[in-house]
Amino acid sequence: MIETRQMSFEDIKPKRLTKYMQILEIIDNREMTAREIEREMNRKGYSKYFDMNHVRPRLTELVNEYHELVECGTKVDYVTNKNVAVYRKATAEEKMISENMQHIPNIE
Repeated sequence: MIETRQMSFEDIKPKRLTKYMQILEIIDNREMTAREIEREMNRKGYSKYFDMNHVRPRLTELVNEYHELVECGTKVDYVTNKNVAVYRKATAEEKMISENMQHIPNIE
């Protein structure tokens, strides 16, 4: 069972890398929500159908694991009428700080 899951994970890894590159290309120097990114992915033909699950998990990974993006505010989503996160590319300084935060001792 574990071998099957690992094989499935290895199979999707290249697709995730492609999705990361597409998201970073689309955001470029803009600030965008997940819905705006997914809409642009559809427009460019990167996604065959509109599904927010194409981008949301990748955005979380690009923020928390790879430090390529940062949340830079909120905006009211035009569909849900709720506040949603806005993303932009991280600066070199922000990347360095995020990548090194785990090495800073937490004094409590």
